[in-house]
Amino acid sequence: MKDKTILKKAIEKAAKNRYKGSLITKLESGDYITHCGYIAIIFSHSFSKAFWGECDCSLCKSGHKEDISYWQFQLQQMVLEKEPLKYLRKFL
Repeated sequence: MKDKTILKKAIEKAAKNRYKGSLITKLESGDYITHCGYIAIIFSHSFSKAFWGECDCSLCKSGHKEDISYWQFQLQQMVLEKEPLKYLRKFL
């Protein structure tokens, strides 16, 4: 899957969970998204919260500690990745 496709699907998933970022309009209009532009979006708290949401810790197998939320844990993991879009792809 190409990066633009991953990004589009990730934003669609976040939008279903009430993410209201301006990137949705840019994707729909076919505008080119720069590396810096999409990095700023996918690492934002509002996007991450909408993309990953919360979890039921009794069922969650992510390994996150209960003192941080599931979306915060996943955001921390994505920050450590060399290719963050590939990390997002695992959750689509």
